[in-house]
Amino acid sequence: MSYDKTIQETYSIFANAFGATTTSKQYQGPPGKKGLVRDIRVYLSAAAVGTTSVPEVDVGGAAGDSSNARFLLGTTAILGYAAGEYRARSLCSSAQGRTGQKAMQLNDFTHHIALEGNDGSGTVAIAADANGFAYIPADTKFYVTGTPGVGGTPAGTGDIDVIIDWF
Repeated sequence: MSYDKTIQETYSIFANAFGATTTSKQYQGPPGKKGLVRDIRVYLSAAAVGTTSVPEVDVGGAAGDSSNARFLLGTTAILGYAAGEYRARSLCSSAQGRTGQKAMQLNDFTHHIALEGNDGSGTVAIAADANGFAYIPADTKFYVTGTPGVGGTPAGTGDIDVIIDWF
């Protein structure tokens, strides 16, 4: 097997309970490759609920850290998505002012989506380039975390897929 080309891999957490506790899985990419989170897909079988903040998916260097990517699962900071499939990249791609040379972000509400880099909400300070791209370092472990909503009666169940390109 050759690692001379870009490799795209999907990392999954199945049946994540967004209303129960934080779920985190540790992964590591292919040897010698740095990574960019290209998409986060969530397949909700039960609506995402949190009246103070909606559930979220984070990718970063520690459990619960969003230094490399973040997807808040709602149409606003306090109104979660109904059951269904949601793709962070699809939501970002048509965002007003989007250009192809910057890390993808959607801030229709604060920190809604950040792919390919830190949107300023990460709990670990990492260096991003001038266009906001922040790579997962080569040969370094990273975490995918499903965080429950806050307030009211937090709820939601779904599968998480995080798609990463390794260079």
